Amino acid sequence: MLSSPPELKVLERCQVSPPPGAVAESTLPLTFFDIGWLEAGTVERVFFYAFPVSTSHFMDSVVPSLKSSLSLTLQHFYPLAGKIRLSPGSVDEYEIHYADGDSVSFTLAEHDDDFDDISGSHPRELIRLLPLVPQVPQPDDDNQGTRLLALQATVFPGRGIAVGVAVRHAACDGSSSVHFLSSWASACARPGGLGPARPVLDRSLISDPKGLYSIFSKSLAANGQVTRPLMNRAVPPGAVIGSFTLKGDHIRRLKELASSTDKAKAKAKAEEGGASFRFSTTAVSYAYAWVCLVKTRAYADDRIAHLGFAADCRARLRPPLPAAYFGNCLLACFVEMKAGELSGEDGVAAAAIAISKAIKRFIDAPMEGADEVPEKYKAVASEQLVTVAGSPKLRVYEVDFGWGKPKKVEIISIVRTGAMSVAESREEEGGMEIGLVLPKLDMDKLKAHFSSGLKLLE
Repeated sequence: MLSSPPELKVLERCQVSPPPGAVAESTLPLTFFDIGWLEAGTVERVFFYAFPVSTSHFMDSVVPSLKSSLSLTLQHFYPLAGKIRLSPGSVDEYEIHYADGDSVSFTLAEHDDDFDDISGSHPRELIRLLPLVPQVPQPDDDNQGTRLLALQATVFPGRGIAVGVAVRHAACDGSSSVHFLSSWASACARPGGLGPARPVLDRSLISDPKGLYSIFSKSLAANGQVTRPLMNRAVPPGAVIGSFTLKGDHIRRLKELASSTDKAKAKAKAEEGGASFRFSTTAVSYAYAWVCLVKTRAYADDRIAHLGFAADCRARLRPPLPAAYFGNCLLACFVEMKAGELSGEDGVAAAAIAISKAIKRFIDAPMEGADEVPEKYKAVASEQLVTVAGSPKLRVYEVDFGWGKPKKVEIISIVRTGAMSVAESREEEGGMEIGLVLPKLDMDKLKAHFSSGLKLLE
């Protein structure tokens, strides 16, 4: 007799607000960094913690602590309890509006799936993880505004807890959302203790002398029919989610091998005065993953492959923004190469050089060409653009609610965008974790390319 499939049982649905009267009604205007994400949907993460508790202990002891610490954290991150709406009297200017009593949806649940298996790195059916992701409530009508955040805590009795997060990208980027989660986790683990810095909500710190808000807003309206479906794709049948780790030694060897190629030596001679060209961890890691994906998809040699990744502008603006600035502060970097060059003998080095050039252009002049980003994205979005979600700098494996560091962190929303997720390695400093959602056959091919390439580094 076949066993029944694992089921999620909802134990409670509630709303959590900042403490009553703690935050006055307020508005926060969207900047040009925010407006481009208005139709991008939610970014969804699931944090798995090996914390064996019973369902009764979870509801009686863990949940009250999660609720009280969440309320206190929302006092400082109150925009996440608010809604995005059109500014009164405007047709294209948006704002986050918060009123006393606004809240965040928080779901408590129990699941009887195999915790150790579902929280692994090996390919698992994506459909098994979807119940762990909360849904941001939809407004009853357009005039109510769009809610921004939903949370879920799911207990696997006697095995662990999963914390699911869904946040609208228009509200904030990964740096701000992980800042919020780290603050909540710290308040839960150490009530009354010193947590992360409070968020900086001053939008006047963002200047817009080139009128980028208007450019991005008009592009959103003009290009939406092209770009919107590409940011909200349907879940492919039989999709699996899996992750691969580049260890510190792998990354060191990739840097060495890439630097030893004739192409890198020529670049060093031209730009570095003969000194060896220095590759960053980001450049070689993205390059290696990109090459493996191109090989998996078996592109024709003359096809142009595209890579897009976001760069944080906080420290690059003049004057720089505080690291704790809350909102979006990302701009896109694009790289394109022929697939034949990527899949060739020196493909990783060639990709790493191209990625390094894009990073250097951003560092030298972060805002240069920003007005061209919407049209660039429109031009390449339908060409199986590979994008990157997350960053090892976010330190997601340091989000500790008092249950120890996460066993696994997944970005589930990459299924809708086709992105690869990146995070720091849980196991060692200097490594990188790369996650993907693919059809099972493609995941098997990717795994073979990834593994065979690493064997050559040993």
